[in-house]
Amino acid sequence: MKDVTNPLWTYEEIAPEKRTYRTAFYPANQVYALNAADKQEEYIAYCEQAGWHYVTSWDNMLIFYTTAENPIPLETDEALRLEATHKAMKRPWLSVHIVLGVLFLLNIIFYIADLVKQPLTVIADGNALFRNALFAVVLVYACVAVCSYLQWRKESLSAVENGGFCMPVSPNTRRFQKIFFPIEIFAGLWFCLDRFLPDDMLTPKVFLAFVAFVFLLWLLFQKLHLPVKACGAILFFVVAMVPMFYSMVSLSLEVEKARENHTSPWGDPYVVTLPNGERETILLQKDEIPLTTADLTEVPEDAVYTTARKEQSSLLATKQECLQEIPDGAPQAPQMTYEIMDVSLDALKSHCLAAYMERDTRPTPDLTYESFALSGTDGAWQLYTNGTPLPQYLFYKNNRIVVLRPDWGISQSELEQAASILLPESL
Repeated sequence: MKDVTNPLWTYEEIAPEKRTYRTAFYPANQVYALNAADKQEEYIAYCEQAGWHYVTSWDNMLIFYTTAENPIPLETDEALRLEATHKAMKRPWLSVHIVLGVLFLLNIIFYIADLVKQPLTVIADGNALFRNALFAVVLVYACVAVCSYLQWRKESLSAVENGGFCMPVSPNTRRFQKIFFPIEIFAGLWFCLDRFLPDDMLTPKVFLAFVAFVFLLWLLFQKLHLPVKACGAILFFVVAMVPMFYSMVSLSLEVEKARENHTSPWGDPYVVTLPNGERETILLQKDEIPLTTADLTEVPEDAVYTTARKEQSSLLATKQECLQEIPDGAPQAPQMTYEIMDVSLDALKSHCLAAYMERDTRPTPDLTYESFALSGTDGAWQLYTNGTPLPQYLFYKNNRIVVLRPDWGISQSELEQAASILLPESL
């Protein structure tokens, strides 16, 4: 072993030789004392006299090796060793695990709170579900790792007080940390990138590709033998700029695709801004949404529509938001918007039904949902204001919920036709 730089260890080829490696957490390390550098040199010289050759340092840890068959112990004062080890572990290791654990716990709590209070917003967000599941795994790991260390320290204190030695770390604990430490780094990077990248861009595949790219870049730096500070600066620039560059390129490609295919990104369904500053109207294909106005009522032959469809999916639910509208200046024609929610569990279905009703009636106390009979459904409601019906309908069948908002006085037969299309018999 030649050097240690996070996250890689550097080795060099030597003649075959039997070596014993040991590590020491020196109490007067540079982190804890102003004159630690001089004291550390004295400590290294003392170890050299005892046959221990200094290799390198890693954070607060000094690494030595010896070729002696029965070497003198690197540290003879077990109480001092235990105290130095605890000081070294307390600042960079314990604090990091505790801070990450608290951040991940808060993130999970906020997600569960949103799932209970605002299920329609997050229930179909697959990225949020995956991210918080990952945070939950890392939270458990952090708790187990911290508790394991505190238990080791307690047992070691007892052993040292009775004249014994610090307790060894079990192989199972080492294996546990080797498996979960990369997952912890993975979750920490995700947490940081999630602060400034939209959820629809920071998908698991994109994140894995980004992590693989950074890792390969670091391997290249190692091959080129670049200084550690230069590698860190370049990686910081890459981590900060690549997501922003990806976001800009992704949006540009999406707009270009919209122009070529006569489609439109969700959120700006009618007009896109071209690179030269001009604005261009985008007309969408009519077959991109499962239900169109032509399926329900007569539509003028010269009608020009803009349609859009947004879909989200997770293990809990799949949600589609669809609209069919006319752009400015086009001949008047029937328009509508609707939402389709497919939930995985019956308990989620009743929760989402209640959330839809609360969301649509919360703006004013005069809004209410009143039930009515609609064939092909397990239940249907229409929105009213002060006893006056509004063109908004909520109905469901099995685990599919639909909210339909036509802008014309839709008839009962047209409603049944909409239900037969949006709630097929296979559900």
